Amino acid sequence: MNSLRIRLLAVLAGIVIIGSGYLLIHEEEKTNWIISGGERGGHYNEVAKAIAVVLRNSNGWKVEVTGSSGSGENLTRLAKGEVDLCLVQNDLPRGEVGRAATALYEEVLHVIVKDENKTLSDLAGATVSIGPKGAGTETLAIALFKQFGISNNLVKWRMESLKDGLVSLRGGETEAVCVVTGIGNAMISEALRKGDLNLLHLGKEPAANLSLAYPFIHQAEIPSGAYPIDAGKGLPREKLPTIGTDVILACSSDLSDSAALQLTKSLSEGRGSLAIKQPLLAQLTSPTLPHHQFPLHEGTRQYYERDEPTFIQNWSDPIALLVSLLAIAWGIGVTLRELFLQRRKEGLDVYFEQVDEITSELVKGTEPERIQIISRKLNDIRRQTTRKLMAEELAANESFVIFQRQLHTAQQMVNEFIRKNENSSTKG
Repeated sequence: MNSLRIRLLAVLAGIVIIGSGYLLIHEEEKTNWIISGGERGGHYNEVAKAIAVVLRNSNGWKVEVTGSSGSGENLTRLAKGEVDLCLVQNDLPRGEVGRAATALYEEVLHVIVKDENKTLSDLAGATVSIGPKGAGTETLAIALFKQFGISNNLVKWRMESLKDGLVSLRGGETEAVCVVTGIGNAMISEALRKGDLNLLHLGKEPAANLSLAYPFIHQAEIPSGAYPIDAGKGLPREKLPTIGTDVILACSSDLSDSAALQLTKSLSEGRGSLAIKQPLLAQLTSPTLPHHQFPLHEGTRQYYERDEPTFIQNWSDPIALLVSLLAIAWGIGVTLRELFLQRRKEGLDVYFEQVDEITSELVKGTEPERIQIISRKLNDIRRQTTRKLMAEELAANESFVIFQRQLHTAQQMVNEFIRKNENSSTKG
């Protein structure tokens, strides 16, 4: 195999490898999406529908929206690969599931009671509705009560929808309804408008202490009059401090960077259309605040950290392809050359045998006059192997390293033998 044939084979192999890699990297555009929202009529469901419309209009994608009980079920579906996107509360324990595509809007904790003078401490021993099992309200509400010294055994929790919870409250089956939702929730607005329900005051800074034990939340407030109840009147009567958390549009870490980038780009550029369809989405922003727990998807990061492309960036793919082709072709050429030379290289077996024989003789014990002969033989072996290594007739591989160690050990044994003989002569 001559040098020209080696180069030709290297170039051919490089073209095949790079071509295959290029096809694998530049996968087909993702056009079918499934979004997991929330309960029918709730914010999650309406927001998911608004997102679906914008993605259909901007990219021509086929987007399906499915209902769920809330954040917990959404994360489970995402982990199982049943959906591509889902809405989830930022404070919900996520394990290793999900990456952030964007932060959609803020949700805050509402605690609804009958008596406006009631305090959170008064709910010790009460029955409290905290949403469906696995939904986002459950974990936050339980953490809040615990922070106020009300442990689980002092409260009877009811797992039910917001609609059922409000019915239970009016029927006297519960004393409070907890729900984490966006300000202006239509169901809460309708319930408060009847005048028999109120929003519970949680203190001046309820999130301050809770955040030490329950991370990924922040201080928030419900503005005065956010929920109109009559002409010129609304609840709360004064701004109400509460606990806030953000709703994240989460995607799988397996989603390709190009798909995540296009998704983020479509949502960011479609923010106006999204806000018209659902006003909460006017808050849409990058999910990079300190209290956000979901790591950014790499495609999302690329979008939010983008700059105007330079010449190199515009031509990065062709340049990368060319450089990779040359690098791999060179690497294959070197490998083929090594294989070619390897066929001419002598093995170390004969030298291993010689050193092994010498070592065995030294271990058994030998005559003093043999030591100088053995020493010269070891030096001859070292010179021969070094010369052949430099002439590329021996490979500088792991076997050669092992051989050098054995040769060094034999030489040390010879040196030790000589030293002992010299000491014996001196004493004599």
